[in-house]
Amino acid sequence: MSTADAVAPTGRGGAGVAVARRAFGQVGRGAGAWALVFGATAAASALTYVTSFPTLASRHALAVTTGSASGLGVLLGPVAAVDTVGGYTVYKGFVFLTTIGAVWAILASTRLLRGEEDAGRWQLVLAGDTRPARATAATLAGLGAAVGLLFCGTTAIMLLVGHSPDVGFGVGATVLYGLSITIAPLVFAGVGAVTSQLGRTRRLATGLGLAFFGVAFVIRMIADSGAHTQWLLWLTPFGWTELVRPFTSNDPWPLLPAGLGTLVLCVAAAALASRRDAGGGVLASRDVSALRPFGLRSPLGLAARLELPLLGAWCGGAALAAFALGIVAKVTTAGTAPGSLGDTLENFGVTGSFADQYLGVAFLLVATLVALLPAGQIGAAFEEETSGRLVHVLARPARRGRLLGGRLLLGGAGVVAAGLVAGPAAWLGARSQGVDLDLGTMVAAGLNVVPTALVALGTGAVALSVAPRAAVKAVYGLVIGSLLVDLLSSMVSSLSWLGHLSLFHYLALAPAQDPEVRTVVTTVAVAGALCALATVLAGRRDVQSK
Repeated sequence: MSTADAVAPTGRGGAGVAVARRAFGQVGRGAGAWALVFGATAAASALTYVTSFPTLASRHALAVTTGSASGLGVLLGPVAAVDTVGGYTVYKGFVFLTTIGAVWAILASTRLLRGEEDAGRWQLVLAGDTRPARATAATLAGLGAAVGLLFCGTTAIMLLVGHSPDVGFGVGATVLYGLSITIAPLVFAGVGAVTSQLGRTRRLATGLGLAFFGVAFVIRMIADSGAHTQWLLWLTPFGWTELVRPFTSNDPWPLLPAGLGTLVLCVAAAALASRRDAGGGVLASRDVSALRPFGLRSPLGLAARLELPLLGAWCGGAALAAFALGIVAKVTTAGTAPGSLGDTLENFGVTGSFADQYLGVAFLLVATLVALLPAGQIGAAFEEETSGRLVHVLARPARRGRLLGGRLLLGGAGVVAAGLVAGPAAWLGARSQGVDLDLGTMVAAGLNVVPTALVALGTGAVALSVAPRAAVKAVYGLVIGSLLVDLLSSMVSSLSWLGHLSLFHYLALAPAQDPEVRTVVTTVAVAGALCALATVLAGRRDVQSK
């Protein structure tokens, strides 16, 4: 949005309508594209099922293979009623659609609110005929309309597929399915709106939103680990989506807490917006603090001083996620037929004991979390430049390539630390439940996620040196896109070729797979080359401003 657009006359519709229309215009095209992806994914699952399992006997065999594996629900969501077209469709798309919907909503919400504020355009909007709470509500209304577009597109495609006699989806059940898919985007849009009021930058707001996403996802995994933990599904948006059970139970009641939760989050965001200064945040830092000379003697030291708390939080999050996954490793073995679950996990290319297979796929989630860490460091470097602080540093005898190299060294150290603590944390979680794992193997599994995260860091660094405004998006797009492509290619056999486009395709799923030395060395070399290229390119463009 340009400065002229921000202060343009609102017309007859009023300021609130103008803000809502602008917000929808910024994210509506993306919502339409994702609607096509969501609808096509669900439709492909349904059509693949009726082709691959045309008889009742084949469907019953599938139900015996997957339905008896209670641990499968921990990784991929609901496995009930996979002997029906609808149950299989929900099962196949659950993780993919809910994950991408939640992450898209967080990024869109923080972009429309905190992102506009960071750029100085939000202040221009507030200079007109509107107030912070009203502008926030109007922005969320525009984002809600984009989610509505996502619902309409997905539902329309599913209605077309449902007309097939082999599929046979009813109109009511299809609409309920579309509503269940929009639960995650709606709730996490509200989460992003609240974190946009809490954090002083979009980088911090996005980080807080993704942290909430991680907690909600782990709660869902624990809830699906056994009958005695099913009540936890009512405590997470992913659980509400699962409890709807479209095409089978068709229970609309989980839509109630989803709607109430979204409303509460939106009201809270509007209330917080009216109680803080523009450009500030509820979690604002103190204006006065005791003298701490650490890090004040060099640019790298200053970056370490500013970023160590955030890096520590990322490492702690990786450790907690790995610990939770280690705990679940025991629970998933209860009442599970390891052979049947192993057959399903082999879709991801992992073999061996059940514990190793499970942890191999689980560490893919840890790898995703660690690979997102560089986004924060790239965002911090961009913020340092656009805020004008970098100009003051460059006024002294300091070179931009060296400054960026120091920042990359700090980010790389954070990645290594996160991987280093994840392995022992998973080992502790498993040992607390009586699962006997080798500590050395788990440490190696944690370090195994480091090379791919370093490639994400190098990619973001090159983008920062060439097109700084797209740098953070490049990291998020690479990591999240790679995860979704990897999941989709693993679950849909006809799309297995897509796996080669994923960064995680070249990651051994340790401890189920032994990392190849050649692949690890090549990945680290690629990451190093990207970082070196970035430091060379850093001094060949002008400093960016807001």
